[in-house]
Amino acid sequence: MKIKKEFVKRKVGEKYLVVTTGKSAASQSMFIEMNETSSYIWDCIEKGLSEEKIAEKLSKRFSIPLSRAAADTNKLIASMREAGIFEN
Repeated sequence: MKIKKEFVKRKVGEKYLVVTTGKSAASQSMFIEMNETSSYIWDCIEKGLSEEKIAEKLSKRFSIPLSRAAADTNKLIASMREAGIFEN
């Protein structure tokens, strides 16, 4: 799972924003607002971590049960996949 280069995440004030750039912006302009948890998951994906490893790290970082971290990770990754954020 790898994020397409055309999707860029930036911190603006207290919020994290993902926007499309380059060719993707011309054909599919996208603007996504993320919270701290979603931003952390994004960063883990960029580091090449597996979905399972991301859930483990998320559970530890935010002191939440592993089952909740796994569900949150799965939900975000599914949304990102549906939005076409990952390379094929």
